Amino acid sequence: MANMCQEDELPLAETIYEEEGTLGPTSRDRIVILGRRAAGKTVYLSVLYERYWKSLDGLTMKAVGGNVHSELIHVVEGLRLGTWPPATLELRHCELQIEYRGKMRSLIALDYPGEVFRQAFVDGVTEYPDRASPEAAALIRHLDAAAAVLLLIDPASLCGGDVDAVIDDDFGITQAVSYLRSSPGGADVPVALVYTKSDRTGNYIAREGGPVKFTKRRLPALARTLRKFPIYQVSAVQALVRRDGTWVPKKGFTPRRIERPILRCLDAFEAQEERERQEAAAIERRRSVEERIRRAEQRERRSNRILIALIVSMVVVAGCVMALIWALGA
Repeated sequence: MANMCQEDELPLAETIYEEEGTLGPTSRDRIVILGRRAAGKTVYLSVLYERYWKSLDGLTMKAVGGNVHSELIHVVEGLRLGTWPPATLELRHCELQIEYRGKMRSLIALDYPGEVFRQAFVDGVTEYPDRASPEAAALIRHLDAAAAVLLLIDPASLCGGDVDAVIDDDFGITQAVSYLRSSPGGADVPVALVYTKSDRTGNYIAREGGPVKFTKRRLPALARTLRKFPIYQVSAVQALVRRDGTWVPKKGFTPRRIERPILRCLDAFEAQEERERQEAAAIERRRSVEERIRRAEQRERRSNRILIALIVSMVVVAGCVMALIWALGA
């Protein structure tokens, strides 16, 4: 399949939404990566981690557990040898320590089988939680704790003949976002749309006039539900097509634009923290002013009581003097 739009010519993150998103309550502590089967979640997360595990400054990542680190690094090494990772068979949460602008953060990214995504958001589990498998219930609980959400979609799945793929990406993703927005603290959680495999799928988007027009045409319900959100086109790896029509990772691949969605999430965290600091400072100032007013009112009441007592005393004394004068005159 010929590329009609080279990766280097792709636009920067074209956005429908330019303002920073806000975060939910402090219990929301993780980035959740949502996407159907074969959307590129494992590849994206692994390449992102490997790149910033080796970073010396700016943005750095470290897995909390050695098993997570080993799994992610092995995926990247396999990609460099021209091998795709096997399909994810069980729900995994990858707990990462991220340092950004001198601050350490503990964030959790999810990887899970496409079947779990379908059950959670296509088969009606959010409306009927008693029907959920343990894996689907866990995915929904993670979404309940999401401080930011990345929606990973392979544009080719929206343009192909696989009806189930279109249902998952269209209805399933929209349903997940609707659930997020209606959950406690979820109304303002930042959501970013990430189109994966841009080295292979950029032509689909370019043919329809760019990311915004492509999204409005192919995902109108999602655009209607979110209304405003950033769109990114990323390429974790580049791929080559074999004679049999299958794609394999290019051994000398270069990750492109993969950091932009995560940086937006981190910037949103900082923006929210700054808002919380300002709100806390404003509350403290109001409390200080209210305390000064309360103390002034207490002083005024004490002064009034003293004045009243003095007046009463003077009246009593005057009465006594008058009584004495009257007695002496009698």
